[in-house]
Amino acid sequence: MMVIAMSIFRRWKPKGKMYSFRCFQCGSAFLSSFNLEAPICGKCIQKAKSLDSTIDNQKLCTKCGNRGVIYGKEMCYGCYFGFEKKEEALR
Repeated sequence: MMVIAMSIFRRWKPKGKMYSFRCFQCGSAFLSSFNLEAPICGKCIQKAKSLDSTIDNQKLCTKCGNRGVIYGKEMCYGCYFGFEKKEEALR
């Protein structure tokens, strides 16, 4: 199995420049074809994305007063992303 993986990478060559980074969250090394200003690995970016989709039902939105705000924010999805403006425009 290891021999097959080695032969694949011997033939594979990236197109363009490759950059080696250390994740500023966990410190693991990773490669990117982009020169990133704030390098973050795939695992840490997934954690950050999952926190944005988590709803805290204990808090009230500061803009509309409904329950259920985005974790770490003070507004609900509708107010944070501007959905209430789109609904008013449709009326």
